Amino acid sequence: MVKSGADEANLTVLTQDTTTSAPVELCGTFRHAVDSKGRVAVPAPLRRGLPDGSVVTAGPDRRLVIWPPDAWKRERELYRRVAESPSQSRHFMRQLAALPTSTFELDAQGRLLLVSTQRAWCGITNSAVFTGMSDHVEIIGEQLWDADHLEMDPDAFTRLHDLVHRAGDPWDGTPA
Repeated sequence: MVKSGADEANLTVLTQDTTTSAPVELCGTFRHAVDSKGRVAVPAPLRRGLPDGSVVTAGPDRRLVIWPPDAWKRERELYRRVAESPSQSRHFMRQLAALPTSTFELDAQGRLLLVSTQRAWCGITNSAVFTGMSDHVEIIGEQLWDADHLEMDPDAFTRLHDLVHRAGDPWDGTPA
């Protein structure tokens, strides 16, 4: 994890072959202060992977999510696909649209304005934690992040790793 203002020279942003214009792999965890107007600097390694047309919206587990355009399109399609009727589809889409959603726009200093409903959704007060999740970015308040991660230690991570990598149980890419 990198604190705001820390040396980012040790960070690596993974990219795929640029000749095929593949997206940047969004990874890393960063803490940044939020100013009194609700502006927070988006970490440069994550900012590089978030093109014009990205969307900031509410996500599960009390997080905001920044979706690049292609990932946002897939997310909306998932909401449509699980509906069992046109009426339910409209309801699902209204629920998604009613959440604190905005376009991903940065000011000249690379700051994102998070409106009060967005900050309330994910418990942001003075500091936000950004986490790159491969195809999207999550944002959560520092206190909620710390509470979620207090139980994670090297032994707990080893148990998680072993669970994920059980022999003979390859993941087929289908969400549970």
